[in-house]
Amino acid sequence: MRLPIELVLLLASLLQPITALPVERRSTPFRSLRGLTPLVNSFSNGHTYAHAPTKYFYESTFNSHYDGRFASSEVPFQERIWHLRLMLKAYTDTMERIGVQTWIMHGVLLGWWWGGGLMPWDKDLDFIVEEEGARELGTWWNMTVHHFDARDLGLGVGPDDQRDHNRSKKARPDMEQQHESSDTRSKRLAWEEDIKTTGKKYLIEVNPNYTNKSTTDIYNHIDIRWIDVSTGLYIDITTIHVAPVEKELADSPYSSTHPSAHETDPDAFDIETQLYVKDTHAYLSTQLFPLRHSTFEGVKVKVPYAYEEVLMEEYGSDALTEDWYNGYQFDKGSRTWRRQREPSEEQKEYFRKKNGKEVGRLSSTGRIGHGWRGQGALEGVIKEEGAEVDVKDVEAGRWTE
Repeated sequence: MRLPIELVLLLASLLQPITALPVERRSTPFRSLRGLTPLVNSFSNGHTYAHAPTKYFYESTFNSHYDGRFASSEVPFQERIWHLRLMLKAYTDTMERIGVQTWIMHGVLLGWWWGGGLMPWDKDLDFIVEEEGARELGTWWNMTVHHFDARDLGLGVGPDDQRDHNRSKKARPDMEQQHESSDTRSKRLAWEEDIKTTGKKYLIEVNPNYTNKSTTDIYNHIDIRWIDVSTGLYIDITTIHVAPVEKELADSPYSSTHPSAHETDPDAFDIETQLYVKDTHAYLSTQLFPLRHSTFEGVKVKVPYAYEEVLMEEYGSDALTEDWYNGYQFDKGSRTWRRQREPSEEQKEYFRKKNGKEVGRLSSTGRIGHGWRGQGALEGVIKEEGAEVDVKDVEAGRWTE
């Protein structure tokens, strides 16, 4: 769901004056990372944000999913997916060890729903932490470097290690290895040998603006990053906050604090708490908690309680039904997305009627504020419920009963 404009204004007026902190510097300067980064020069895009002096995290000049202080170019597709899997395990193991609760969201959650793993077009990972977890990381773990050897990452260094690892892994990654070409296998084994020799290092960097809960802090939506210092790939980590919702606002017909769709008890809404992230994603506490335990790419993760409801509100119901996307076809047997260069005639006809063009669902940023008209869940859900929808209300994130 999207935060109503009244709540956005309330957050801006109540939170910013008391929680916004002056920022004396931007992201950790490149010169301070020498010895950790493999680069001689930085490829950060900080120079393009002269108009945003409080922005902390920057990306690279060549791709927004890389940290330009640690990467000078994109990692090839197969190698990127491989490194993302290692980063996922390293991150979740570290958060478990230090006691910070974290769970998958956005595109990662969608990939988990479809096949329990990364989708081919994924370039980063998205997680959420609670305020307590953000404080823990900001107070005690900012700018710490975490080293993992091959055994830590589940690659194994001997027959016994490999047998133990195979028993603990989910079937999906093993199935992919069974279908990999000899060329892909050779590359993967070479990557593994590099890790067995040098290991992997990851950096936790905390945005000092994480203490600013205001939705007007538009250049600092990301609170924390877990960065692979050898590739520049990273995990975006945001913080969930409790919204200061007044009773008058909650009772308004324009409020998005309506009861969760999965709650059948009419009195349950009385104990639901409105939650939000600085990028204006909004949730009810019963949509997220209690968190469910599952696996993603064979790694133990936590997912929101009402995961399908969360996904439909963010991406629309089509995201859970259309099995062709961006030139990929979902294969039910292997539960993976396979490259399909051209849509079938049936698919072309379907998308022609739906979008007026021969393509699948349009790519989105995963942010509710984008592509709201005709793509978000709001319009579709309301039509299904038989409510009257006005285009202006849909664009503004409002509706009428």
